[in-house]
Amino acid sequence: MITRCVRGGAYQVVRCLLDRLPSEEFEQRLISGPEAAPAGTLVVPELVRDISPRLDVAALVRLTRIFAKERPDVVHAHTYKAGVLAAVAGRLAGIPAVLFTPHGHIFSRGAKIPGVPGGVRLESLRWITKAAQGCADRITALSEPDLQQQLALGLSAPSKYVIVRNGIDCERFAGPRPRSFEGSPLIGAVGRFSEEKGHRYLLEAMASLRRRLPGARLVLVGYGALEGDLRSRATLLAVDGLVTFAGERDSAELVGSFDVFAQPSLYESQGLAILEAMAAGVPVVATDVGGVRDAVQDGQNGLLVPPADPEALAQAIVRLAGDRELAFRLAARAGRDVRERHSASTMIESYAGLYRELLA
Repeated sequence: MITRCVRGGAYQVVRCLLDRLPSEEFEQRLISGPEAAPAGTLVVPELVRDISPRLDVAALVRLTRIFAKERPDVVHAHTYKAGVLAAVAGRLAGIPAVLFTPHGHIFSRGAKIPGVPGGVRLESLRWITKAAQGCADRITALSEPDLQQQLALGLSAPSKYVIVRNGIDCERFAGPRPRSFEGSPLIGAVGRFSEEKGHRYLLEAMASLRRRLPGARLVLVGYGALEGDLRSRATLLAVDGLVTFAGERDSAELVGSFDVFAQPSLYESQGLAILEAMAAGVPVVATDVGGVRDAVQDGQNGLLVPPADPEALAQAIVRLAGDRELAFRLAARAGRDVRERHSASTMIESYAGLYRELLA
């Protein structure tokens, strides 16, 4: 179950489970809200991303009825809204095992998730989440930093948590790709255009790179509500001629053509796009936030910089552009690391093992 099926890390994980869990052992059914739900999905019309007491209660009632009718052995809920509702509905319906995968958490200072309130309302949401997680049998974290952050919030007993790292199909990203864009170096970033992704700081870094690396060009792959603001900022910074907004694209077609991959996020639970760049053999510059440091070790398989620091971003990009031996060494190590720790097969087996454990 997931709140919505839009392109992003959480739905990519759900899609991977649907496609790759062994069908001889697991029969699956996807439940989702109406946004971007694919054919065959059991749609809950009241399940929406934004907080709405009326719709949320209606979704809880409908989910309880669905679970009572379908009688699944396991309910695995992804993202916070779906997880909170599914955990409670699963318990009301008497489901044997409920697994809650938040894909990070909404209470981080730098998260600024659209639709999530602040102040007293956020504190109320914390208590609601704590009660809901009490109904779940297990809660997953994406990395050790993510686990420590969730434990610090006191949402559940430590014994309920388990780390399951996100996985990707590494072979889809293996090898270089033909150049679709001009630039030397060609810098790429993949992610939705929302505040927590920090694209504004990457644009400010480009203003600095314009003088240091005159041939540098930036490709932004993604979509989102802030695209208009980002285009305006690029014009204001006089870098609009150096930046291409590539739209929503299959990142496997583009990532391998970049010379440097930049991830300027203010918050990131883990970052599938970073893993994709690592698998493609592209050196990574990323902000030292959330679960990023679980995948990227500074100076070993990539470079980490402080968040909201355009100058640090620019310096790291200049360093990689000027030292190809370093860039090659970091990228080679990154490719090995992502295949060892973040392959789709490793993630699938981890979740399959967790289902078996819960049912036993």
